[in-house]
Amino acid sequence: MTAPSRKTAIVLSVVIFAVYCVYVYSGAGQALYEWSKTFAPYSIRQYLGMSKRYLLQYGHIVFLFLLLVLSRSIFLSQDSLRIYGPALRWINKYSIAIFLFHFPILFFIVAVTPYDRTNPFHEIGLLVATIGLACLLGRICFHFKPFFDRLQKQVMTALDRRFPRPEGLKTSTVPLSITKSHSELLTLAKLVATMCVVLGHYSFDTFTSFKIPGFNGSAPRFAVPMFFMISGYFLMMSIDRSRSGYMAVTAKRAFSLYYVVIPMLFVTLLLDNIGYRANAVVYEFSDYYILEHPRRPYVPSEILVIFLSSITYLNESWIFNLLNLYPELGGMRAFSNDPFWFMCYLIPFSAILAVYRLTNQPQTLLLLVLLCLVIGPPVLMLAPLFFSGSLAYSIHKMWSKTDEIGS
Repeated sequence: MTAPSRKTAIVLSVVIFAVYCVYVYSGAGQALYEWSKTFAPYSIRQYLGMSKRYLLQYGHIVFLFLLLVLSRSIFLSQDSLRIYGPALRWINKYSIAIFLFHFPILFFIVAVTPYDRTNPFHEIGLLVATIGLACLLGRICFHFKPFFDRLQKQVMTALDRRFPRPEGLKTSTVPLSITKSHSELLTLAKLVATMCVVLGHYSFDTFTSFKIPGFNGSAPRFAVPMFFMISGYFLMMSIDRSRSGYMAVTAKRAFSLYYVVIPMLFVTLLLDNIGYRANAVVYEFSDYYILEHPRRPYVPSEILVIFLSSITYLNESWIFNLLNLYPELGGMRAFSNDPFWFMCYLIPFSAILAVYRLTNQPQTLLLLVLLCLVIGPPVLMLAPLFFSGSLAYSIHKMWSKTDEIGS
């Protein structure tokens, strides 16, 4: 199987994108979601959490996967994309901070100010202030990054000694070479997904009366599948380039975010406690796709458990659902920061991929079973979104080898 020519890839991509647009605007995805609700009663579906939308997400990933596979044959240049200038590089630098801080900041500002959601100046000011404060907090987080980088290096070194990479793994082959334009395209796609998530949350009725086309109190449904898919693609590339074992690779993935995640938890806790006391009603919102649950201040024991579950990225583990812990808070959450659920899917998926690629049988099977038992079926239902990106990387690598043989 060889890669399609650039002209063929462009034509196919245009056709697929056109069909994708028809799919999105026809409401077929929403129909799939409604159909999935007939598979089980609400008493069971309530335990799926963010995976309740699995069939809706699958519909998007079919088109996004095909577009990702074809993208390598289109973006062949080693030159930088014209659109990817200093402004986008700056946004990319702060994108993780914007993603992790924007949600609690939105609620805090509305709770402590005389905010009027029908006033256009207030609405614009809220969005600008939220992004500005998130970037400021991101700037502060960068001061902690050297410390966490050193800690990450120490942990990885210790883990590599204890759990070394097995000799002779097939992943020890030469990693895929990616062009600069293709790498920037994928980074740009992740930025688009991030900003769509922010605008999706901003479009809650709590924050604005302005109806943003395509945003009905949530991000456009391509955003989450796209982010998962591209993350899976880049992690496959990272594993190919790494000489570390599965434990060190997983630790690197987790620790690389701690310089933002840990400050985010402290900031969210502070903002929540002030915001709840100022206007608790603001924090009680509903989302069509998730469980409705009241919000309230936290007691010390809850704070400790939330910190531990959040820094281990286990908030979405089915264990907490089975134990029915904190149902009045909607289960385990990073305080009011609901979007953190995404990280509690992404890191477990990364661990699964690292185990699959960097261990030998029968250890692989045993570790995968243990991981799946801890993570649970609800999280695993969205695993195809992540691993579709890994599959796309494997296809690109196969094409690369075929081209080398042909030449």
